[in-house]
Amino acid sequence: MENLYHNDSLPNGLRHLQLRTTDEYEKYRVPVDTVPRPGFNTTGKEIELSLNAYPILKFPNKTVHQYDVNIGNGKESPALIKKVWNSQARKNVLRQIIFDGSKLAWSLNNYQDGLNVLVDLDGENNRPVGKVPNVFRLVVRRTKAVNISVLTSWLQGQAPFGEPVLEAMNFLDHLLREYPSSKFHSIKRSFFDEHGDNFDLGNGVLAFKGVYQAIRPTIPRRLVINIDVSNTCFWARISLVGAAIALFDARDAQHLIHLLRPVKDGFGGTTESDGFYECHRRLKKLIVQAHYGGCPVLGKNFQVKGLINGSARQYLIDVKDPATGKINKMSVEEYFHKKYDVYLRYWELPMVEMTKKGVVYPMEVLTLHGLQKYPFKLTEYQTAAMIKYAANRPAERLDSITKSKKMLDHANDPVLKSFGLQVDNNMLRTKARLLPSPDIQFGGNQRINAGTSGRWDLRGKKFFQPNKRPLDCWGIGYFTGKRGSINQAQVTNFTDAFVKAYRNHGGDVPRYPLLLELKEDIGQAIKRLYSTVGHKFQKDPQLLLIIVPDKNSFTYLRIKKSCDCRWGVPSQVLQAGHASKAQPQYLSNVLMKVNAKLGGTTARAVPKVTEATLRPQTMIIGADVTHPSLGVWAPSMAAISVCMDQYGCRYWGACEANGERVELINRSNIEIMLTPLIREWMSTVGGGRAPDHVYYFRDGVSTGQFAQVLEREVLDMRAIFMELTGQQWKGKFTVVIANKRHHIRAFPKPNDRNAADRNGNPLPGTLISRDVTSPFDWDFLLYSHIALQGTSRPVHYHVILDQIKHKPQELENMIYDHCYQYMRSTTSVSLFPAVYYAHLIANRARHHEDIPASSGPRSAPQVKITNPKPEKRPIDPRLLPIYGTSNRLPFQMWFI
Repeated sequence: MENLYHNDSLPNGLRHLQLRTTDEYEKYRVPVDTVPRPGFNTTGKEIELSLNAYPILKFPNKTVHQYDVNIGNGKESPALIKKVWNSQARKNVLRQIIFDGSKLAWSLNNYQDGLNVLVDLDGENNRPVGKVPNVFRLVVRRTKAVNISVLTSWLQGQAPFGEPVLEAMNFLDHLLREYPSSKFHSIKRSFFDEHGDNFDLGNGVLAFKGVYQAIRPTIPRRLVINIDVSNTCFWARISLVGAAIALFDARDAQHLIHLLRPVKDGFGGTTESDGFYECHRRLKKLIVQAHYGGCPVLGKNFQVKGLINGSARQYLIDVKDPATGKINKMSVEEYFHKKYDVYLRYWELPMVEMTKKGVVYPMEVLTLHGLQKYPFKLTEYQTAAMIKYAANRPAERLDSITKSKKMLDHANDPVLKSFGLQVDNNMLRTKARLLPSPDIQFGGNQRINAGTSGRWDLRGKKFFQPNKRPLDCWGIGYFTGKRGSINQAQVTNFTDAFVKAYRNHGGDVPRYPLLLELKEDIGQAIKRLYSTVGHKFQKDPQLLLIIVPDKNSFTYLRIKKSCDCRWGVPSQVLQAGHASKAQPQYLSNVLMKVNAKLGGTTARAVPKVTEATLRPQTMIIGADVTHPSLGVWAPSMAAISVCMDQYGCRYWGACEANGERVELINRSNIEIMLTPLIREWMSTVGGGRAPDHVYYFRDGVSTGQFAQVLEREVLDMRAIFMELTGQQWKGKFTVVIANKRHHIRAFPKPNDRNAADRNGNPLPGTLISRDVTSPFDWDFLLYSHIALQGTSRPVHYHVILDQIKHKPQELENMIYDHCYQYMRSTTSVSLFPAVYYAHLIANRARHHEDIPASSGPRSAPQVKITNPKPEKRPIDPRLLPIYGTSNRLPFQMWFI
């Protein structure tokens, strides 16, 4: 069978691009400055909302003295730093002073001479002096005066945003944290009560509800405190044996002993088992206490250094005979029996070594102490339970926020009182806008308007654009022989229903597919299906549907890797349980994806505000970088999406590995991914010309990285446009950062049908531009979806470059309208589609890692935490290219 089409400019040929030098990029630099708000949106109607923000009524206008703090040699643990700082030796000299827990302290008092003292922690706690002195030097030195009144000048526009403003904001941030940190367990800006609201997720993990608070400068030129619920997972307060059993989901302690027992090493000896290594890594750094009859250090905290490959019966210690003074060797098991009359039930478990030199304990006498954050990926069951626990309806969330405010009790906070900071007890209320929803256009010029419901269905509707080429060479493969598999009669019934449904939606399907039963290995099965379909119809297969018996992520990975990178054919994986029923709604949902992969478009949004219509010669680029789960080595994935039509409905996608947890997309990746997509856009959309207007929507970057996005990513993109136009490009960029990782929530009045849905969440189209937004930059919060559960969260959009010079309604309404044309949904979505697609692309591209499929997934949830980073594997490995055939898969929506 012959490839009827092959594009030499596909990514495979771009692996060896000669990249430009740094100096060549300097001439394309864009200005890095804030984008002032161009006014306020007046479209739609005004609504009123409460926001989980509380105005600061008064803050210190006195001079605050800042101090540098140094404890020991500078490498001490946070726990030790806290002990030294809280010592009486410090308190006797330095009073009314707050400390950031690391290097800085502040006080209204001017301690000109500072402090230089040795702190004896044993003496502080009336403990006998050990062999090693527990003494640390504490040095506190005054460095500068922080003028808090500069905040007032800045908020009034009379002072620039510079280091003095940052220093003042940093001080207020720590001022707010000081007293709650002494009462509750703190994680950054969140506080958790050890006896507060919690839920058992199973396997030794508890979910806790805590309080989040952060200070924000806002319109109209004031400071507010954002208070919200914070949900975090902690280790359950159980025995260390119980924690280890939970980690492995072991049946009991005997099963755990079996998992941790040494194994033969192949050379006549033994070595640590995989279970031992995994347990060692997971339990390391936990804080534990020893509990047994007669324990001389009851209540003392120790930090776990790791497991020792030896049981309590094998591990020998030196014991002095009180009668003779002779030193004898004795097992830990025997020592506990003779010294404390404690019989160890699980002596076969490994011993546990502490970070304190010479301290070891049997595992069964140790218990976890206090709140300790659980740092590992949750299981599917735990994740589902966590989502259910955290997903509170708006009324419940509002009640929790009110309780959180009472828990913080700002009015009676002695630290805030001493510094003169006052916080309003009432939530902010704001005037928001409810933007008009766009019409949704289908085939045959049929239009509907979802109003404020944010949802619609496909019954009786044709796709806005059906498949571009008649679907006359395709196949359906179905795996049999396993529980839950589909049979031939069910496949035939599904095929009839699928073809009928696609034709009803306007699809061009002149031929039925080839049906093939699959039994062999996945790679071989896809090869046989592809070859059989191609041989029967004498052309490159246009589509493969594969019906699998269950939801197995590894099976999905192998199918997609084979279809994308080996055969270059669009594919759709279906679960037998759904396919066998062939229900109309399920078929329509599948067909939205299939139609998109075959060049079609589900629907387009027609703006009600004409100014929100895309200008001619406009390109939209979305980008996202996703990182692997904590503890699993895999490269970060940088993904880019580029719209391929005049409406911004259809998108191409490309992805590359982006180093190890690197957020900014590196230059070579931008060139490799974007160059062929811009070329394709110029030839198919732009009529041979580059775009005049480029929107760049970026997800996942923090405020501190905004300038780097402009200085690096946008600079690199501009260089590509100049290169492809012979240095003649004069187009303009608008760059928008989309952020969902924030704590702002809005609450309409109860039963306000003009502003709330039936669950009490803000309606789709709710735009917030005041009271919690920046007093100087152009940012806004937008609700563009209906939340299926819990309290909905708006997306915070921040415009960091606007060379096009938009009016508010031009950009803000355009973003909202486009949330109605996400290709595979019959609801408006919460995030601008270009960014949504970039996230999809990054996740799908993990299937393209250049590793044998038989070795298993490297970054999926099933991977063990003990997977080490391969020594010889490059930090930034290239992904396998998507194969180019007559389907031109790299230039289709292969990722949808």
